[in-house]
Amino acid sequence: MGKNTDIMNDFALQELKRIYSTYDGWKITPQAQGTGYDSLVRLERMNEGHRDIVKVLVTFNKEMPKKLLEELNKKEKSTDGMVLRYDFAVIAPVNADTSVLPAGMKIYPMNSFEFKGNELTWVKKKVAKAPVAVKTAA
Repeated sequence: MGKNTDIMNDFALQELKRIYSTYDGWKITPQAQGTGYDSLVRLERMNEGHRDIVKVLVTFNKEMPKKLLEELNKKEKSTDGMVLRYDFAVIAPVNADTSVLPAGMKIYPMNSFEFKGNELTWVKKKVAKAPVAVKTAA
């Protein structure tokens, strides 16, 4: 059987792995699905005797989805007595409206998408050009 994901889900996973590498021990678990491609993801790893938990809202909307924002800030209780260290973050396209986010919230811009006005556009990889020689006065 083939993979049953959409290209937008692939971009979201790529952004998550860019920031929270599985090489660093992060385990990614989907938590809640919003409208469209918005999702809430839980990342967890063991680090120096603590369990690090990061809840990340991944959105492709210009405005932050209120329902998932409420879920984002909810902490869970440890069932095994382990000390939990929580962090919260948002991954959104460049130029998304993040004004409703609380102060101190980590905001990571997507490398692949940006808003130009109200339109979500895909940012193609830019080809590096050779530097141009500048003529100086003698």
